[in-house]
Amino acid sequence: MTILLFFQLFSSVFSKTIFHVPSLIVSEDRVFSLKDIFEDIKVDRTISYIVNDKLVYKKEDLFKILFGLLNSYYEEYEIVFDSEVIEIIYKKDSTNNLEYINLESFIRDTIKEYDKELIINNINITNVPNNIVSADVTRISQSNDKIYLNISINENNEKIRYVSAIVEVAKYQKIPVYSQDLKRGTLINESLTQQATNNILNINYKPVDVNLLNSGKYELTKDVKKGEVVNALYLKKIPDIKAGDILSVIIEADGIKVTTFARSMTNGNFGEIISARNTETGIIISGQLVEGPALIIKLGGQEYEKN
Repeated sequence: MTILLFFQLFSSVFSKTIFHVPSLIVSEDRVFSLKDIFEDIKVDRTISYIVNDKLVYKKEDLFKILFGLLNSYYEEYEIVFDSEVIEIIYKKDSTNNLEYINLESFIRDTIKEYDKELIINNINITNVPNNIVSADVTRISQSNDKIYLNISINENNEKIRYVSAIVEVAKYQKIPVYSQDLKRGTLINESLTQQATNNILNINYKPVDVNLLNSGKYELTKDVKKGEVVNALYLKKIPDIKAGDILSVIIEADGIKVTTFARSMTNGNFGEIISARNTETGIIISGQLVEGPALIIKLGGQEYEKN
């Protein structure tokens, strides 16, 4: 904000006020008015609106506007310009009425929204300013127990910067582990396992099908130690049916059942969806494998039962 310079020239005949107009005028709002030029003036009148953060006037054009406004309040005055071109810029006061945010708290809230079950162990971020007005996550990705964030931050409503953060996290869940040392080829069931709480993000494992585990449909493909996680990567499914087995096929539609036969094209376990080839027509069909064994095909939008 520029300051009005009043120069009172006294003589025995008159007193004249001089209004000084600088070459650059800063407005803290988008309304360009007399007080933006002459801070101490008693009256204020709107001159124009700052639409694109900047206005430019030629000296003669601004003189005509100021002359018309000041003439209503002053009789003897003079308008003095510093240059032939005057620029008015909008610049919001960056030091008042701003609420700064804590970037670490922002990151913690972001991780909570990403996955509320994650526990944050460490946040690695450097060169972070204290005067952050706003922040926005531009990219988020995860690799095991690390989450990578790219964040754009606004400093004092003036400057946009980009920072990166690495967040070390954990996710604890109860998962099955072996309750004793076991040899390769052992048939696994729930009596040989127990539940243990582990950070699943630090474990390279494939979860097992609990139904198959409880029913003893897994065989170990390697020796394991007590406390080791039950990993489907080292288990072989024991199928309830094998490729080539003949199955009864039950087709249900609107209360009507049609029975035929088909040859399984793959190994399968009860509850899974498998494909089979009709023994009469050769047509390939898909359905849910159930005990019998049989293949259930439900038409008309009905859903298969979930195990």
